Amino acid sequence: MRQLRPVEQQWLFSQKALENTPSLDDGISLETELKRRKITIEYMRSLALRANALVHGDDAECLHLRGSLVVGSILVHRFYMRKSFKDFEETLIAPTVLFLASKIEEEPLKLRHIVNVTIAKFENGAKGWYPDNNPHEQPTREYRNWEKSILATEEILLETLCFDMGIEQPWNILYNSVIGLDEIISRVAMDKEKIGHMNGNENENGNGLTNQEMLNQSTIKELGWTLLSESLLSPIPILYPAGIIAFTTLIFLISIIDQVPLSESTICASELSERFDLDIKRTDDNLGVQGVDLDMIKACLADILKYMNQGLIDDGLIKYVKAELNEERKEPYRYRFTIKSPPRSSEVKGENVKNTTTAQEGQAIGIAMTSAPDVLMGNA
Repeated sequence: MRQLRPVEQQWLFSQKALENTPSLDDGISLETELKRRKITIEYMRSLALRANALVHGDDAECLHLRGSLVVGSILVHRFYMRKSFKDFEETLIAPTVLFLASKIEEEPLKLRHIVNVTIAKFENGAKGWYPDNNPHEQPTREYRNWEKSILATEEILLETLCFDMGIEQPWNILYNSVIGLDEIISRVAMDKEKIGHMNGNENENGNGLTNQEMLNQSTIKELGWTLLSESLLSPIPILYPAGIIAFTTLIFLISIIDQVPLSESTICASELSERFDLDIKRTDDNLGVQGVDLDMIKACLADILKYMNQGLIDDGLIKYVKAELNEERKEPYRYRFTIKSPPRSSEVKGENVKNTTTAQEGQAIGIAMTSAPDVLMGNA
């Protein structure tokens, strides 16, 4: 993993730091605080959908605001590492963070719209201000109070966050890292089919063409966003760098789609690790993985599962993750994204096994992990 700059390192916290927040000093338990952080983020997302609907109508996916929603979620966790819920309640921080995040991502939502949907959500019976319907209408008292509070809290938010608005998004990393994946999977399938014909095996298609077709850029775009959105409800974005979060999301996707344990999907994902700028690769015997970033990846996976069990992340996702096998693995794992056959177990043990690979097969087995064009997708 690349060396993080000091300004980035200051926003990554240890588990011990998470257990010593201002809210805990004010007598709020860690369990309660994390639940309230989740509620704050859910409020922010709800307000974003409502504000967007005022302008663009019913847009359930709200694709153009994804960047703002990611940034807003991260800002919530950062803010409450330095401020207490006793002083700043969810109903005030949610609209303030949304307003700030939309400006950071250059996806600005009008303050008027945010204030109006905030009043509609949190103050039953109170009136907002809709000058588009009546140009002569003056702002209501409730509107002025909320507008003043949001603007004042925005100043506090900026000061608390040291005016550091440069946020690396795991969603962008995941999206950009799998550009060209469809082409790779197609080439892998074709080359494996070619090898199968050479070996007289018409059905040779590696891990199974069906699963390889299911895991594609479109799937990652849809399921990856869902998984990342859920993980941001937990403290994951202040415990791990964005690249680690993006990579563990890919591991979960492979596990869910291929229906393999996380240990096996980690091995498969390691074939794409360079695209995430991470140091993790297969062991020589193809029975595991190794690398500088492995411990952090394993810790992130464990924490995501922990927060699923705690209900901070949708616990319904657990049923889609296949349980680990009890017996010890003896056969090397197949490659998922490369045309490279692992040695048989007898070869790993050093037995004399005849090499049956022909020259033509050697050309066909060349690794298909070519670099995709360097295309920046922004906040797609």
